Amino acid sequence: MCGFFCIISSNQINLESSKKSLDLIKHRGPDSQKYFLGKDNRVFFGFNRLSVVDLSDKADQPMQDRKSQRIIVFNGEIYNHCKLRDFLTTKNYIFDTFSDTEVILKAYDYWGDSLLEHLEGMFSIVIYDPLANKIFFARDRAGEKPLYFYQNKEKFYLSSEIKPIHHCSKNKDISFEALNNYFEKGFVPKNLTMLNGIQKLKAGHKAILDLNLLELKISRYWNLDKHISQSTKINNKEDNYYINKLEELLGNAVESQLVADVPVGIMLSGGVDSSLIVATASKYFDKLNTYTMTFPKMKKYDESKHAQLIAKKFKTNHVELSADEVEPEIFYKLVKHYDEPMVDSSMIPTFLLCKEVQKNCKVALGGDGADELFGGYSEYNRYNYLSNLQKFFPNPLRASLINLALTILPKNIKGRKTLDLFGKDIKNLDFNGANLFDYEMRKKLFNDDSYLRRSSQDKKVVSKDLIKSLTYEDYNNYLSEDILVKVDRASMAASLELRSPFLDSEITKFAFVEVPSHLKVHKNQRKILPKMLAKKMLPNNFNYLRKQGFGFPVNELFRSGKWHDFLYDKINSENNYFLDKVYCKQLLRNQSKGDNLGESLFAIALFLIWSEVYVN
Repeated sequence: MCGFFCIISSNQINLESSKKSLDLIKHRGPDSQKYFLGKDNRVFFGFNRLSVVDLSDKADQPMQDRKSQRIIVFNGEIYNHCKLRDFLTTKNYIFDTFSDTEVILKAYDYWGDSLLEHLEGMFSIVIYDPLANKIFFARDRAGEKPLYFYQNKEKFYLSSEIKPIHHCSKNKDISFEALNNYFEKGFVPKNLTMLNGIQKLKAGHKAILDLNLLELKISRYWNLDKHISQSTKINNKEDNYYINKLEELLGNAVESQLVADVPVGIMLSGGVDSSLIVATASKYFDKLNTYTMTFPKMKKYDESKHAQLIAKKFKTNHVELSADEVEPEIFYKLVKHYDEPMVDSSMIPTFLLCKEVQKNCKVALGGDGADELFGGYSEYNRYNYLSNLQKFFPNPLRASLINLALTILPKNIKGRKTLDLFGKDIKNLDFNGANLFDYEMRKKLFNDDSYLRRSSQDKKVVSKDLIKSLTYEDYNNYLSEDILVKVDRASMAASLELRSPFLDSEITKFAFVEVPSHLKVHKNQRKILPKMLAKKMLPNNFNYLRKQGFGFPVNELFRSGKWHDFLYDKINSENNYFLDKVYCKQLLRNQSKGDNLGESLFAIALFLIWSEVYVN
């Protein structure tokens, strides 16, 4: 788990400036820093290493293969690298290290670009091939590890974070398309970033930069949607088949991800997902280290008793970390490490927890991904219910009646949003769980109409099955652009490697191709299959009906006191060029009167701090 920064230039590279840019992501890899400078000082590969597997200097990066002369920088972890090394050894490849980095280099030599089909893990990879004069780079299937790039007339940059590119390019131009997506959906989707020109390589994609022609070709290698859309088999096996298979696949994933040459811990929220990770890991470790965040003065958000139940059952070394007093100045720390804003207040407890866990461990496992794979969000129940109800009320009559009702009913009436959804075609609707500021609200939010755009999202109906389409859309959007960004930046800010066993490719394929939707969402139930497995593995008195995960009391904090005053001052600041001050202060007043606009206010606060640091 590390950080890289690469420059390919038509002119000689300024080495000192490049090293300063690399220093900006030192937190991703504090154990060593090395660089490669080649081809008449026109290629720079810099690397900060967090040593997790094969702690020797031989495993440092950039790593060069003596025979092919290829250079690699790689951020992530390949969980099946031992099996791949064994196979490649039979093909007469000789290894100098026990690192997964060297395995990738040899695998690229043997399989070429198709090596990605053989890798199990989280990764962003950059390989420079001086003999072929090309750069190959790729990102893992789910998007656990980031990869940014930027090109101008003289240089091509690649980096694990935006900071080094921003430092070199001095780019301060906001992408208005990204801005609109952020305020509506809470994140910047797919290849966009908040800064014009700086792009993300999409999850599950690979690219080749031809240095002779200066042509960049990007293609997709992870085509799970094809398997979903072509799957016509009716999965009507007994429930025990799915329970046992999930248990087997999760066991394989957890066992492989517990392997490290440094101490390993588990992030335990006390919810189903992280509890299943603990229960599974206890089969392989006698004494696990588990960690949870507590809010002693805010019992609504304090789930420590549920985590204690799991810790006691599986006899873990359990540590509770208190987050009672969080100052609003934490926004500056978040902006420093996240590089662009995203609306997920749970980044704060995740950020704080990672800082504490790193004091005892270099590696931790978490339960991320299970909600998207197995139907864990309450919105799925509502969409499913409305879709079934629509069968009895045909369009367009239904839409006309609903639109008429919405013009008559008060704007703040309870259930208005559900009624609005009922009037639309649920199966072909852009699913947006955040729904922060719609187009009309953004008209009021922005102080300049030129900022307004219709936001975009990669929407694909991969199946006639609504739940399958909704969960897969969240897997491709919300998971990769929110959840995984949150955990990567929070963990890397603390120099902690955070692994997600549920995102193993075999579990992902099983969830989307095999598991029937009635074992994900049915009536008022959700995440049914993992809960079935939990009933087999967890204590009998485990509570399945409560709020789960690392929540944060953002609604309460913005009602009054330090957080309220902090945001009010930022809204009024002369640095606030983008947002309408009157409208923002009205939202803050509404919050003080009892509205629950916490996440929307969080979005405003984080954007204002980000623009102050990155743009002004």
